[in-house]
Amino acid sequence: MNTTIDLKTAKTIEAMNQKINHMDTAVTDFFNKMSDVLERQLGDDEVYAAVIAPEIELTITPLANVRSYLPCFDEADSCYSISDDVPLALCYDPRQVITLAGKRYLSGAVVFVRYDTNGSFVALTTSDLYLIQCYLAENSVPLMAGREKMVCICID
Repeated sequence: MNTTIDLKTAKTIEAMNQKINHMDTAVTDFFNKMSDVLERQLGDDEVYAAVIAPEIELTITPLANVRSYLPCFDEADSCYSISDDVPLALCYDPRQVITLAGKRYLSGAVVFVRYDTNGSFVALTTSDLYLIQCYLAENSVPLMAGREKMVCICID
């Protein structure tokens, strides 16, 4: 029995291993952030939001810092609910929408916030972060322009 692996297969295995390690790191970082949010939720009244953009991974930030990612937040932004069951909204700059083949894609920063029955922002929960991750997994789409790839969020 031949147990030798050719060079091409070895390179493919190495590339797959690097991708798995990157995903493992991203998942670990995400759950660490979720843990931080839970700790803040139990011991702090400050409201936190989740932010994602093409140049950054999902990040938890105090609501007071959201404008450093989305300058028009709570002024000229557009928001819509991402769940029929949970008061969770996605907010974005309407000027950063790309329309292709009749579908709209967000090309800039996105802020996820939770709101109460009065429309006020409240702290995200751990289950909210899970819903956000599920939403991003279902709606993130890589768009290509020549050799350049950018992951956008489809909102249609």
